[in-house]
Amino acid sequence: MAMASVKILWALRLFMIYMVIQSIASCEPDILLRNGKVTELSSWLLGESIKFECNPGFSLQGKTWHLGNGNMMKRYCATGCTDIEKRASGTIFTATDGLKAEIECDDEFVLSGNSFTYCNGTKWIIKLGTCQLANSVGDHSCDFEREDMCGWRASKAIPQPWKRISAAADFLKEKCLQQDHTFQSDVEGHFIRLQSQVHASRTYHFISPIYPRNLTVGHSLWFQFELFMFGSEVRNLTISVKPSSMAVEDMWNSFRNICTKLTVSGDQGPNWKSQSISIDEMESDFQVVFTVVDPSSLHGDIGIDDVKFIKSETNEPHS
Repeated sequence: MAMASVKILWALRLFMIYMVIQSIASCEPDILLRNGKVTELSSWLLGESIKFECNPGFSLQGKTWHLGNGNMMKRYCATGCTDIEKRASGTIFTATDGLKAEIECDDEFVLSGNSFTYCNGTKWIIKLGTCQLANSVGDHSCDFEREDMCGWRASKAIPQPWKRISAAADFLKEKCLQQDHTFQSDVEGHFIRLQSQVHASRTYHFISPIYPRNLTVGHSLWFQFELFMFGSEVRNLTISVKPSSMAVEDMWNSFRNICTKLTVSGDQGPNWKSQSISIDEMESDFQVVFTVVDPSSLHGDIGIDDVKFIKSETNEPHS
């Protein structure tokens, strides 16, 4: 009898420790509504649900209810403003009630930044994006503000855990990804997040555009990126470099050891951290690949932002 009591006590202690760890290293949406209120409800029929309501004199932009555990888009409480500043190479459409403005870029241009903004009665509360030339290469860096993600893409998969996240449109996560790395703002900035999902049990790649071989010639080349890895069950992130002619599946299944440059494992803390890999002189054009296997967890996220190349005359990267 005494032995059974000891086992029960140890089981309770282990359970309490597990719950503490989960509460510290889990990611829950940080749900706020300025000039309004948020009510969380639950019922046996609908499960968890959230109701959004605005204060008198403000109109809700977005749906009143959010049901279930799917991705939750931000809502705003708005009231009228004066005309918004025009943008080159794009057209701004303002709602008849003056509460919302959206931008649409001309042909051969792509949006960089936010596609919409709302008025709080005094000012437009979200900085509206600008239109940039499509297919412009620049220095091959990317802060993921452009809607085309600078040519980066996720491998085809359902469900698809790689997603471009908007600070203005998506509820970010308490104790986790509160802001992107570039702007560190609640209403400006984008980044890439691999969101853990219960049914995401495959291998998921996030693949760069094709980079020219000449980037690697005549000096040391480093690929630098900002990384956010936090959560009690976050798993390995592998960074690889492959010839552009090699299929990503072949790289992973047959040439993984040759192509892998870095593997980052487990919880790295609740902050963005710089990581870099060296790239040797390539024989052909090449691509960089981020890979995660089986991210089927509810307690962890991986974020990527501000990728760039650094040329160095030494064996160390210099920003």
